[in-house]
Amino acid sequence: MSYLARPRIGFFGSDAMVNPSTANNENIVHLLDYDRVQVLNPPVVEGASLPAMDDAAYREWMTSLVVYADPDTAATPSPNWQSGMPGYWNYWGDHLATFGNAKATSVWVDDQPVTRAARDPLLNAYLAFNARIVDVNPADSYGTQFVAAGFRIIGPDRDGELTELVRGVPTTSFTRWLNFFRPGGAGSFQAVIPNSTLVFVDPERAPDSDGLRALREGAADGGGLLLRWCFYGMRTSFDQMTMYDRFQRGERAMNPKIGRVVGTVGVWNGTDMISAPVGRALHQPGPPYFPADGGAPRAVTRMRVKTHEDVERVEIPGTTLNALSASSADAELVGPAMAYIDENRVVLDLGTTFPEVGGGDFSKIDFDGGVFLELLYEVGGQQRRAMIGVVDYEQGPYETYGGVVEFDFSPRSEIGQHIHDGVLQLRAWVDHRPVLLLREIGTVQVATDDQAVYLDMVPDGRGQRAKGTAALRLFRKGEPITEPLTLTVQVWRDVQTPGRVNSVNPLVLTATSLGEEKVGEFTVRVPAGGRVDVPIEVDAPACYKLRYLPPDTHADPDNPAWAVEYFSTVRALPYDDYSDIPDDQLTFDLVYREVFSYYALLYPIMGTIIPWGPANTPHDPNRVTHFAGLMLDVIDESRRGTALEMPITRELSAGKRALVRRWCRKELKI
Repeated sequence: MSYLARPRIGFFGSDAMVNPSTANNENIVHLLDYDRVQVLNPPVVEGASLPAMDDAAYREWMTSLVVYADPDTAATPSPNWQSGMPGYWNYWGDHLATFGNAKATSVWVDDQPVTRAARDPLLNAYLAFNARIVDVNPADSYGTQFVAAGFRIIGPDRDGELTELVRGVPTTSFTRWLNFFRPGGAGSFQAVIPNSTLVFVDPERAPDSDGLRALREGAADGGGLLLRWCFYGMRTSFDQMTMYDRFQRGERAMNPKIGRVVGTVGVWNGTDMISAPVGRALHQPGPPYFPADGGAPRAVTRMRVKTHEDVERVEIPGTTLNALSASSADAELVGPAMAYIDENRVVLDLGTTFPEVGGGDFSKIDFDGGVFLELLYEVGGQQRRAMIGVVDYEQGPYETYGGVVEFDFSPRSEIGQHIHDGVLQLRAWVDHRPVLLLREIGTVQVATDDQAVYLDMVPDGRGQRAKGTAALRLFRKGEPITEPLTLTVQVWRDVQTPGRVNSVNPLVLTATSLGEEKVGEFTVRVPAGGRVDVPIEVDAPACYKLRYLPPDTHADPDNPAWAVEYFSTVRALPYDDYSDIPDDQLTFDLVYREVFSYYALLYPIMGTIIPWGPANTPHDPNRVTHFAGLMLDVIDESRRGTALEMPITRELSAGKRALVRRWCRKELKI
């Protein structure tokens, strides 16, 4: 397994950016039917009827003020009433994501990591990453993906001039190992840069860098490079009230989240998982990976974060989520870790493990007695414990070494003799007593690179159905399973609940909320070796999750803990059939009404390029026809899964794609 193996470089940046459009987040007013990919006009609320609006008025309404309370405080004597906009905090977002000015901070080739540029000119090189941030379900926190446009390492060449040392196109990455107790939430991502897109600087121009040479040679011998990173501390620069004021001044203002990124670039061997970290997984004791200890469930399973606003509620005083976070012991705030055994070395991935104290300085929670990596093993029926080392998890090492800690061991030592069959664990000393933070799981790991699956509904007998597959690989202790097993697969559907209105004019309501319901369950026989294709079959357009439960699970069958469990997200797009519309009726007005208006209302940034309306914005149907060739290109099947695919949100059904294609070809007279 190549995950986290040397050679690799660590990197860190303090101005990473994600710039999603938030009108589709469904956090205040229920204005989007994401099952059928339609704007709700009028928006839907409980207890009253809102007036319908023309498109121009709808755009204005998206940046108007409403008063709302979070669902988890609405029934209390003092709801946390606040002002916000239906378009939420970034109506004009363009979905761009970058690493900002992230730089290489460490080089791992020989015995000790290099952290000074005088020893390796790859240090302080810039790591440029450009991608589109796309949510499978725009209201949900667990389906975020980064569809990459490019990756570059830019540093000094042999003559000291800045040049492109490495470039390539990473594969699409998906949210993994979320830790909502960190400021703004945090999640890890993984992608590979395959050799088919990977280019290194010409050797005669390359700097004298051991790190660069090792990456070049490793990629040539394997399949490319592996990029893993964690976004954390991501916050907007302006609150909603400030953005409202800017909109009233006529600004088309963006409000991206800016924060931190830490990660590594290593070698991909060409056969390991592309987007899913696989190794020896360490999780909190208790469900979903250990039996309940008889006490109260830990915070990781009590934390019911679902929407993007839920992530923010963790830090908003007066909310249930904030109270849960504040009342949880430090040990309960620790996220998962992953260990990888690289010859005579334990490599520990702490990308999302240790939360920060808060207050803005990003210092880590202080386990003042230290944190230790230990190995539990048996000899003659007696359990023994050996300390592998002290975990240097503090802010400085975390940022310098890319969230990775290493420990060497001798193959002849007790650790070396038992490392492969023993159990790894992290323990801390708190108030002069040992506290177990994380323990290596014995549960089978279920990994997939099909973590975001898009399907189209098609007629099936007297109804409709969408079918597909998700390719899974099953591991135990980071290695493919050696015995067959039966995997349980649950199907969960996301369900939006409108908020209840107190007043229509002005609009005062409880915010809309997102829930989920279990709609199916089946089993799949997985052979030895751990590879299986799981069938996906749904009978209604919606957003779903496939939850994977191996036979040795301790998860609650009725309450998923998505932040730490294994799953795939699925979006089944509606069956839209326009084949009976003759060419003489295929007008701009028709295509605008059926397709373009959705994007004009929810993603106004697109209208700054193609002037498709509505009337109070750039609106020129004749000019729109000049973009027919471009639209025909970006909606082509060859663009699927790339950063050039349009729409950015990946929610154009096959029927609407065919309609736009017909209109474009008609305008182009081809």
